[in-house]
Amino acid sequence: MGQKILMIDDEPDFTELISTLLQFHQFSVDAYNDPKEIVEKINQENYDLVICDLMMDGIDGFEICQRFRKMERYKDTPFIVLSGKTLTDEERKLLLELKVHFVPKPFEPNKLVEKVRKLLVKS
Repeated sequence: MGQKILMIDDEPDFTELISTLLQFHQFSVDAYNDPKEIVEKINQENYDLVICDLMMDGIDGFEICQRFRKMERYKDTPFIVLSGKTLTDEERKLLLELKVHFVPKPFEPNKLVEKVRKLLVKS
C-alpha cells in the first residue's frame, strides 16, 4: 500500500465507504469513528494526509484541525475536511488560516481521490 491516510468520521458506513475507495486506489488508511480515539494515535503514527468530518460529537473537526496544526510533525500535512454544513465566514477564515481544504458533502468520490492525489504530490 502507498501513502498513509488518517480518516475520521463519526458515521461508520461513510468511513468504510471512503476507506475502501482510497484503499482501492492504493492508499493505506487508518479509519476512526470516535474522534477521541485519535488523540493518542496522532502522537504514535505519521500520516501523509488527514481526512476529517467537521461535525462530530465530542471533538469536532475544527478542534482536530487545530490540534494537528499545533504539532510540529503535522504543521504542513495536507488536511481535508468534509461536511454537509454551510460554513460561516468565520469558519472559512479559520480553515484558511489552518491551511485546510474543504470538500462539501455530497461529493463525487473520484473527485475526492483526485484531490487526495494532488495534495500528496504537493507535500
